[in-house]
Amino acid sequence: MAVLSKRNIIITCFNIFSAIFIMFFIGLLAYLSKDLPQTFGQMIMNPNVLIPSITIIFSVFSVFFIRKFFLQNTRAEIFFFLIFLLTLNFDGIRSIIYILEQLDKPESYVLILTRLAYFGKILGVFVLLCFAMMTIDTEYKPFATLLSAVLLLALFVALLMPFTPNKGVNALFIPGLDYYYTALLIIKILTVLTLVFNYLQNRNWEYLNLAVSMIFILAGSHTLFYTASPLGAIIGMALLATGTVFISYRIHKLYLWN
Repeated sequence: MAVLSKRNIIITCFNIFSAIFIMFFIGLLAYLSKDLPQTFGQMIMNPNVLIPSITIIFSVFSVFFIRKFFLQNTRAEIFFFLIFLLTLNFDGIRSIIYILEQLDKPESYVLILTRLAYFGKILGVFVLLCFAMMTIDTEYKPFATLLSAVLLLALFVALLMPFTPNKGVNALFIPGLDYYYTALLIIKILTVLTLVFNYLQNRNWEYLNLAVSMIFILAGSHTLFYTASPLGAIIGMALLATGTVFISYRIHKLYLWN
């Protein structure tokens, strides 16, 4: 129960942070939009405002329902999966950047927010790898150490990573490291392979189902982060939602919780 309490405290802290972030996000959008030539309704329909807003709503409701679904669990897998869902809130930074650009604010503001957005993205990829590692059948699972390590590593990369002067369709500056995307891809592949390894080791099809669900989640979150098109948003959200539902169901079935 002590382990459960510690994890619930951490999740609660992240929830409080998310709630504060969302209130700040909505308030800032409303405040800044009054100086725009367009109405709040017109602004919210811009892809770089609408898509991140939908992602945040999905994140909040997913965390709420999954916590209810696994109310008394002590599994580190669900802990890291909830942290991943909470990192999706960082996508909302794209909306703030869009408004700042419309108001001709200094590019230094955009760069700071870009680093914050990529921190959330990198952290999300790392915690999914931690999720996969926690499914390995070992007695010692240092979830607190892993979480601290990936938080520091994601922060370190986001702060020191160079960016080009060019921006992508998602309104963020493009990373200046040629191997950035390759490194993230390798981590994602390792995440899936870890689940496949668990299947080969335990001969339990649920681990293979988890691997497939993880592919959906990785593809969906990647698409939502980098797209600014309605079709891309629909595909990304469909993949992310499907993967989230199936991975929650498979974890529940794997450990036979009520």
